[in-house]
Amino acid sequence: MLMVIFGAGASYDSCPTYPPGTPVHAKPDILNDYHRPPLANQLFANRPVFAEVIERFPECQPIVPRLRSLRGETLEAVLEDLQTKAESYPRGFRQLVAVRCYLHQVITASEMSWRGVAKGVTNYKSLLDQIERGHNINQPVCLATFNYDTLLEDALRDFDLPITSIDDYTKKHPFYRVFKLHGSINWTRDIEIQTPIENRLNTDTILRELIERAAEIRITDRYIFSGYNPVGALEGKPAFPAIAIPVDTKRSFECPAEMLEGLVELLPRVSKLLIIGWRATEAHFLTLLKTNLRRGVQLYIVAGSDQNEAEDIKVRINRALLNNPPSSSSVDPGGFTDFMLHRRAAQFLGN
Repeated sequence: MLMVIFGAGASYDSCPTYPPGTPVHAKPDILNDYHRPPLANQLFANRPVFAEVIERFPECQPIVPRLRSLRGETLEAVLEDLQTKAESYPRGFRQLVAVRCYLHQVITASEMSWRGVAKGVTNYKSLLDQIERGHNINQPVCLATFNYDTLLEDALRDFDLPITSIDDYTKKHPFYRVFKLHGSINWTRDIEIQTPIENRLNTDTILRELIERAAEIRITDRYIFSGYNPVGALEGKPAFPAIAIPVDTKRSFECPAEMLEGLVELLPRVSKLLIIGWRATEAHFLTLLKTNLRRGVQLYIVAGSDQNEAEDIKVRINRALLNNPPSSSSVDPGGFTDFMLHRRAAQFLGN
């Protein structure tokens, strides 16, 4: 059985017309600075659209300088430090609630811009086409993503999987099983709050109140597919963005328990593991692979042009799989676009 794991690098290099570094309309910086889905360390970059969103969430503003000037740290490490300190600092807790709202809006905005650039031509669609060309209909195909965006869902729509509910990810298609492990811009979580929010029609007002009253909110485990409705209110009720804050040592996944259980059930059947743009830093997911993958999986890593980073990813995965090592571990010399255009995807998939 094939499993594909997508990380931020997959969406960053998802348009073969404009791979990373390619200028648009002879303006070398405009593609990366205005449109391209961000990598983790770019989530708080000073892009014009991102700056506009920051202005809507003043609670974030005191920590933005540190999140923009990482000084050798990763964004995940900085956010984890802020999250740890927020346990005894109420204002810090509100800042992190605002971060979730910010992440929802900047990913939504960058995805909309990127769709305008890509015009429907993406590596996600090309990969699904290659998968189907050689697929055994009796085998599921496991697609796991850590991305908040819906570029994978957009591609799946053209391959007979229009997703309109949470159950559709894993129960609707004859063989595709899709697992979003860190949440999604089109999901919300139901909340319980001591005193009702009065103005439920204005989503901006609701978000402001959710942030201000963060300490009294209980975020439930009820996940709701919200489509393209703005986060804040859904069906007349306050709703919280189902977005995981990116930290180094995540303690839980941002997805329904049933979805995670379905993934765990499939993992022992995996024989080919393709990783695209995922840095393999999520210890909780590496533990799942360590516990559930069988020995002898074929591992192939697509991590971009930085071969040192690619080798580090390989080391992290192989270290996690010491007791159930892969039969082969290959590191691709390029990114998602290069992997598709030079037919290495077809070779790995056996087409």
